[in-house]
Amino acid sequence: MTCKYPHIFQPIKIGKLTLKNRITAAPIYNFLATYDNHISREGIEISKPVGMGGAAPVTLGSGFINKILPGTAHHIVGMNDDFIVTTLAEWIEAVKRYGAKACIELVPIAPYFGTHEVESSVGIPMEIDCNLLTTEELQGFIKDYAQAARRVLQANGDMIMVHGAHCQLPALLFSKVFNKRTDQYGPQSFENRCRFAVELLEAIRAEVGDQLAIEYRISATDMVPGSPEIEEVIEFAKTIQDKIDLLHVSRGALAINKLTPYIFPSTYMPHGINIEYAAKFKKALKIPVSTVGAVTLEQAEEAIAAGKVDLIALCRQLIADPHCVNKAERKKEEEIRPCIRCNTCISRSHFGMKVPRCAVNPTFGREIDCFYYPAPKRKKKVVVIGGGPAGLEAARTAAERGHEVVLFEKESQLGGTLRCAINYPFKADLKKYLDWSIRMATHNKNITIKLSTKATPEIIAGENADALILAMGSTPIIPKLTYKDESKVVWVGDVGTGKAQVGNNIIIVGAGMTGCETALRLLQLGKKVTLIDSLPKEKIAAGSSLINTYALFQLLNEYQYDLWTKTKLVDVTEDYVIIAAKGKEEKLVFDTVVLSMGSKPNLEKVDQFKEIVPEYYIVGDCNGNQGTLFNAVTSAFDAAMAI
Repeated sequence: MTCKYPHIFQPIKIGKLTLKNRITAAPIYNFLATYDNHISREGIEISKPVGMGGAAPVTLGSGFINKILPGTAHHIVGMNDDFIVTTLAEWIEAVKRYGAKACIELVPIAPYFGTHEVESSVGIPMEIDCNLLTTEELQGFIKDYAQAARRVLQANGDMIMVHGAHCQLPALLFSKVFNKRTDQYGPQSFENRCRFAVELLEAIRAEVGDQLAIEYRISATDMVPGSPEIEEVIEFAKTIQDKIDLLHVSRGALAINKLTPYIFPSTYMPHGINIEYAAKFKKALKIPVSTVGAVTLEQAEEAIAAGKVDLIALCRQLIADPHCVNKAERKKEEEIRPCIRCNTCISRSHFGMKVPRCAVNPTFGREIDCFYYPAPKRKKKVVVIGGGPAGLEAARTAAERGHEVVLFEKESQLGGTLRCAINYPFKADLKKYLDWSIRMATHNKNITIKLSTKATPEIIAGENADALILAMGSTPIIPKLTYKDESKVVWVGDVGTGKAQVGNNIIIVGAGMTGCETALRLLQLGKKVTLIDSLPKEKIAAGSSLINTYALFQLLNEYQYDLWTKTKLVDVTEDYVIIAAKGKEEKLVFDTVVLSMGSKPNLEKVDQFKEIVPEYYIVGDCNGNQGTLFNAVTSAFDAAMAI
C-alpha cells in the first residue's frame, strides 16, 4: 500500500538546506517565554512534539529583534540579547532531535505592544507606526535583524523567517496607504518602498552568509482598501527573491481585529484560502513558495502535485495533533485528531495575554504536566456516565493509561449535545472531530461502551468500580411561557439536528455563539431572522474565541437581519413574542421561536451518584463551568489523568 500523500513526503532543498518533506510548522510561541524574554522549559516542551511528529522545520514565533525591548514586551522571546543563545540552543536541540530543522521568526515591535487597534498617524491601526520612526531607528532595526540572525546561527539554528506579512514593518513601508514618510524609505518610488526589506535582507546575508536559509513571510493582500494589489506584491517578491530562499504566502493585517480571521481562518471559512494566491507567486518566481491558511493534508498533496506551491505551512493542525505528519506518512490518517478551527489557541494569546491552549488537545502547552505525570500504580475499573465529548475524552484517556473503562450512554449513539452542533455546513470541522473521538473510543480494546443504557445508582453500584467519572452534560434553559406549541416554540438543539422544522419568520432568543450560528444558517436558507439578547452588543456571541466572533459577525452582516440587544423575553403568546427593550414592551410577530438561552448543569443527576464510588470526578458541562468544548475536553482529560 503506497502513501496517500506521495508529493508531501518528497524532500526539497531550501538554499543549502534539505528539508525531509514539504510540511513546515508555522510560527507559534507567544506568552510561553520567561518574563525577561528567555525561552522557558515549557516553551521547549511545547515544540518538541512537533519536531518529533514529522514537520520538516519547526518555527519559533515572534522572536523580538529590538535592541531595547519596551516595558510591555514580556513572555515573548527576545532575540536582542546574546544570552538568548543559551536557551535558544536548548530549544533548537530539542526540535532537531527527531530530524526536523529549527527556524526562528524575527519581528520588530512597537513600544505599545500588547494593545489592539491603536490609532496611527494615518488613522488605521498598525502593529508599529512606520511614520513615527526616525531614519536612524529604521536603520537600527536593520542592524537588529542582522544581530538576531547571528544569534540563531550561533545557537545552531537552520533557518530564519523574516515576518513581512500581516502589515508588519516591511509591509507597512511598502504600502502607500500606511507609508507617508519623506525620506529614502518613503513611498515616492517603488525602489524606496522596497528599500527597508532589501537592506535588512542584505544585512542578514552579510552577517550569516548562506549558513542559514531565509524564509520571507508575505501577505498576497493585506486586505486594507487601497493597499498594494497582488501584481505589485509579486513585483516586490521578484525584487527580493535573490536574497531569500523561500517565500511564505499569507494574507491579512494583524493590528485590525476584523481581519484576523483571514490570518487564522475560522470554521466558517473554506480551507486553503491562500493556495491560489501562492500559485501566482510560484508562477512568477524562481525560488520555492510555501503557503498557509487552514490547508488540509489533502489540499497540500493536490497543490504540491499540481505545482501550485512547493511546501505547505501548518499551525493549528499541528497544535491539535503534533504527530499528524508522521501519522499521514505511516498510513494512520484515521488516528489524526482534527483541528476544529475554533481559534481558542490564538485568541487566548492575541487578546488575553495567556499561554495558548487547545480545545481538542488538552496536552498542548501543558506538556510538562501531562507527559511526565506518574503512571497509575495499579489498573483500575473506571465507569464513565455520559457519551458526549467529555465522557469520550475521559474514557479514552483513562483507557490509554491502562485502566478498564465502562462507558454508559442513555442514547442510541455517542456524541451527546455536540450532535446538535455538527450539521451545518460550516461545522464540518467539528463533525470530523466528533467522528474521530467516537472512532478512537470504539476502537480501544480497554473500553466497553453500553449504548441505550440509562445509568442508575443500582446499575453503577453493581459495576464495583474503583473510580467514577460523571459526564452527564447539561439541560437546556427553557423559560415558562404562555404559548408552548412544540411546532412553533423550539429548542435550538432540535433545529441543529433537524428534529424541529422552522417557518420563514424566525425569532431566536439568545445571541450566544449557538444562537448566532443558527441565525447564520437560517439566513443562508433564505429565512427572515430576528435575534434578541439581554446582553449589550459588545458581549454578543462572546465565546472562547474573539477571532471567530469577528468572523461570524462578518458573515451575518452579509444578510439583512434584526438584532435586539439589552432586550429581554417577556412571554410568547399564540400571536406574538413579547419583549422588553428600552423600558417598554414590544410585540413581534413570528412563525417560529427558537430558544437558545444556554443550559444549566445536571447537578441533581450528579448528586445521585456521588455516594456510590468514593473516587469520583465531575467533568464537562455538568461541572458548572462554561459550556465549551475546551472545558469538556480539558476537565475530562484532567480527571482521567488523576486516576
